[in-house]
Amino acid sequence: MPSAAATRPRRTYRTGLATQILRGLALLGMLAVTIAVLRAYPDLPDTVPTHFGANGQPDSYGPRWSLLVLVGIWWVLLAGIGWLSARPRMLNYPLVVTESNAQLLYREAERMLVWLMIALVVVGVAMIVGVLGHQVGWLIWVGLAGTLAVTVAGIVRMIRVDGRTDPDA
Repeated sequence: MPSAAATRPRRTYRTGLATQILRGLALLGMLAVTIAVLRAYPDLPDTVPTHFGANGQPDSYGPRWSLLVLVGIWWVLLAGIGWLSARPRMLNYPLVVTESNAQLLYREAERMLVWLMIALVVVGVAMIVGVLGHQVGWLIWVGLAGTLAVTVAGIVRMIRVDGRTDPDA
């Protein structure tokens, strides 16, 4: 039996310029973070913060190399979300995907995932900057609030697609 994604209409819309730019900015942001970590790495102490409490203060420590693991995990996460954002047919949706609403749903899902990448870069930047010794606990909260806001807004926008049809169809 074929998967639900395999039976859905193929993606036919073109990704908007703003979405393309945001996807690129997310990846450039992570590249900048990675470069900053690699440049600072030789000068870091053997033990670095590995977790931050709600107040933005470090509350757990680990070996310096754990920072490289964190950056690696962040890359896998962002690359995976970026890859999925270009393949919205594969995702789960809050309503039935039909021939008439598929392109609108796919477009909203792609936008949501790309904005989620941006919010996660903010969280990643805040965590790395915190590990490097700067106080930016507030930025972690901004990024986390962004992930929540993007997810809720994306789901609401997808639900509102119900009954609309793609004007490009």
